[in-house]
Amino acid sequence: MRLAVILLAIGLSGCYSVPRMNHYVEEVARDVAAVEEGISEETVADATREVTPPVLPGGTLLQLDRQSVLGLASTYSRELQTKRDVLYNQGLSLFGTRRNFGFNVSGTVDFILSGADEEEDREQMKFAAELERILPTGGRARIGGSQDTASEGDEDTTTSSARIRLDQPLLAGAGYTASHEELVQSERDYVYALRNFALDRQGLAIDTLRRYYDLLGQRKVLENTRTNYQQFIYLRERSEALFKVNRAPAIDVLRSQQEELSALNRLTSTEESYRIQVGRFLVNLGLPSETPATLADDIPDMREVTLEEQDAVTLALNRRMDVHTTRDRLADAERKVRVARNAYLPEVNLYGESEWNDRDDGATNANADATTSWEAGIRAEIPFDRRAERDAIRRAEIARDAASRALEEKEENTALEVREAYSRLRSLRVSLDVELKNIEIAEKRATNALLEFRNGRLSNRDVVEAANDLLNAKNAYVNALVDYEIQRLTLLRQVGLLDVAREGTLMELSPDA
Repeated sequence: MRLAVILLAIGLSGCYSVPRMNHYVEEVARDVAAVEEGISEETVADATREVTPPVLPGGTLLQLDRQSVLGLASTYSRELQTKRDVLYNQGLSLFGTRRNFGFNVSGTVDFILSGADEEEDREQMKFAAELERILPTGGRARIGGSQDTASEGDEDTTTSSARIRLDQPLLAGAGYTASHEELVQSERDYVYALRNFALDRQGLAIDTLRRYYDLLGQRKVLENTRTNYQQFIYLRERSEALFKVNRAPAIDVLRSQQEELSALNRLTSTEESYRIQVGRFLVNLGLPSETPATLADDIPDMREVTLEEQDAVTLALNRRMDVHTTRDRLADAERKVRVARNAYLPEVNLYGESEWNDRDDGATNANADATTSWEAGIRAEIPFDRRAERDAIRRAEIARDAASRALEEKEENTALEVREAYSRLRSLRVSLDVELKNIEIAEKRATNALLEFRNGRLSNRDVVEAANDLLNAKNAYVNALVDYEIQRLTLLRQVGLLDVAREGTLMELSPDA
């Protein structure tokens, strides 16, 4: 019975519930976001939520627009869920490291039954426990105790002991930086992981919008191709009618029939391509490819960027999370140099220990055997060979210099990326104006060609060419508009003015926020 109670207590003490672990990871994420610039509550809420995507009812028709596709990607995206898992694992790593630097309790329980011929059975219970912690000074404190109870017949003997020990380094290993380097680096790594997750969410949202707009552009191509096919049908019927009254040559009839067949072939190919693209887009969202879906007419509006280029460069250097991470990695490298130099110092350790022992055999004078002892001293290492420590310092210095160069390169590339983004945005703005003018010209040309054809002054070939040019102009404008919007969002991300809400929608931040 005693053994069963002990085993039950051990089992209960060793349990750590998953909900409690989830709460810890969420707590850590919120603490980091409270002190780290750029990590919003929206990011923390999305990073720590347990996503169980709802199952779509069979036959559900999805109405896809800009907002809904972002929400679906946030809920169903396999890629985003994988990134959440990576961040969660990083939180677990930090949790394990913090536990190592907290109060660590260990213990053992032994229950032994023994016997021999012509001797009474012997029952023995052994229990030992120890509490240990690494101190902020670099020292290590231990408190432990044990109890051994033996029963043989009517005789019970209990032996107890308790011990406390403190080890404090005076040179190598002394201080918080040297002794808690693993904990500090683990905390910094979690900050970097949370920043990367925030950037990944932004990148996923932009990529989702890019795919969505590409799909809208593909649908626009399909609609224009279908309209183009209807025009060729009309031209073929018109050519045949004019041929019957001797107002068009036979070559025009044959040409119009060929053009109609070519247009039908293009339409069939475009329809099949569009169907596959829809399925691929649904898979990217995390949905089955056969899910019924329709797309809203959600071509983006043209929105000007009012932020000056030089101001954008300054914002990027001050707000971008990847730039902050590169700076922090340089600080990590500088700290590791200090840690390596500390390790080069001789080991000089101060220690103190006290121990109490007691034996109780059930006699009247139960504590007669109780004893107390103590010991203190200093242990110093004789530093004959410090080659490994010197090499560690040099490696740390090389890593620090590399981190410094990486920061310089990162800042230069960041400024260049912003300027390049502005350059591309200006180019796309000009392209939009050009494509709008092309559409106006193509529409006038197509209208004029059709009138001239009806009056018999142009062949159907001229009408076909004008219709194709109008189709190409419309498609080019849609593509330029989509490219401009994606580039604008990319620019906002590059300067740190973009965030993603927990439901997946993009939020454009104010430069003054």
